[in-house]
Amino acid sequence: TERVWILMFQKTPAFIKDLFDSISKDYDKLNDIMSFRLHRKIKKEIIKKLQLEPDGRFLDLCTGTGDLAGLLHKKYPEAKVIGVDFSEKMLEIARKKHPQVEFIEADCTNLPFEDESFDLCIISFGLRNIENMIGTIKEIYRVLKPNGIFINLDLGKPNKFFNLFLKPYMYLWVAFLGAIFHGNETPYKYLAESNETFPSQTELVEIYKNVGFSDIQNKNYLFGQIASQ
Repeated sequence: TERVWILMFQKTPAFIKDLFDSISKDYDKLNDIMSFRLHRKIKKEIIKKLQLEPDGRFLDLCTGTGDLAGLLHKKYPEAKVIGVDFSEKMLEIARKKHPQVEFIEADCTNLPFEDESFDLCIISFGLRNIENMIGTIKEIYRVLKPNGIFINLDLGKPNKFFNLFLKPYMYLWVAFLGAIFHGNETPYKYLAESNETFPSQTELVEIYKNVGFSDIQNKNYLFGQIASQ
């Protein structure tokens, strides 16, 4: 508990796993409060725009409590939807929320799937928490079919004007909500600071290109405070 938080901001797999295990029970509630439920609206918009084969294979990485996996199953009930996370506490909740979806405890940097086995791979608000980010992107590229689709949704880098609003919100308001509703602000201080070293939208596009992805498009939400590629 308290000993774990002394190691914070090192972003080791053990730290991240413990962090998300610790906030799992309050995760959905606080996400709704912190984002004014906008994260749900954005996720639904992304899934709504997808045009995929109805019997395809879809992979949701860092699935958490399974929001995107559940939306995919609802739109494509005949598809094979798999959610992956390495926080067992989060997966326990995901399985209760979406019993029709298969959830697997696994590491995104070493996925237990064959090459070219998925039509879609999606990850939301998770890539910035992975120490070996490049390794994860390479794994995603490996398990996607040649014409497969990869979508990353995460916090972005807004312009300087809107960053004046984002930083106080992330560092003060989010930590305050964590203290009030979770009883411990420390994990939410990490969530705020995790975005500092995460690449910008432009930098992410270049990383994807270097791994082998093509036809990459960026879409900003809330003036770039959230973005998808």
